[in-house]
Amino acid sequence: MNLPIVYEDKHTLVINKPAGIMVHPDDRQDEETIADWMGKTYPMDGVGDKGREGIVHRLDRNTTGVLILAKNNISFTTLKKQFKDHTTRKIYRAIVEGNIKHDTGMISLPIARAKSDFRKRTIVDMFSGDARGEEREAITRYKVLKRSTAADGKQYCYVECYPLTGRTHQIRAHFRGIRHPIIGDDLYGSKAGRDVAPRSMLHAYSLTINIPGESEGYIEKTFTCEVPQDMQEVLEKLLLI
Repeated sequence: MNLPIVYEDKHTLVINKPAGIMVHPDDRQDEETIADWMGKTYPMDGVGDKGREGIVHRLDRNTTGVLILAKNNISFTTLKKQFKDHTTRKIYRAIVEGNIKHDTGMISLPIARAKSDFRKRTIVDMFSGDARGEEREAITRYKVLKRSTAADGKQYCYVECYPLTGRTHQIRAHFRGIRHPIIGDDLYGSKAGRDVAPRSMLHAYSLTINIPGESEGYIEKTFTCEVPQDMQEVLEKLLLI
């Protein structure tokens, strides 16, 4: 497994996650994951949950970008708490279908598991009948970076997303909920699908978080991964750069 390393010290590892790789096992797929790679590469006994050693947060299989990993329990405890308390600052980039009305906005819609598909999350509102189980608060701010009309007449937006909570599939479900699904995201109803994009066009662009220092104390760091080549090519094709 070839995982580009963005940053590394004795406590913490940051990688630029490629598309097509799962972060940890989900009991339904038999394939190597980033958690497996961590266990083979570093002494990870007792660092986090069994089978998910070193994992403090996750990105979906086809989401690329900044992923931070813990190499020991000092780092694991510190990083995990920040994700749980929503004190990290995350920025994502995405390409969505349609022409979003406002240049900036906030999507504040609770998310729950979907009845229709065990893999999915759905927004909870008065029109949705697909939700089951516990609903959880979810808030995503966004800014439109560029708008375009492609050669086929369809409209698209390149957006920057700032999730204030960290729910599973939050950005994907939220943009589907406002009728602007991420292109290439078949699970969440993208009509563009693979005719336009080879995968879901969602990228974890940057993460700001406190990490353990080499001596005592903690250091605030911002890690950034530029948009990958496949996403750049889609942006060019859709006249978004």
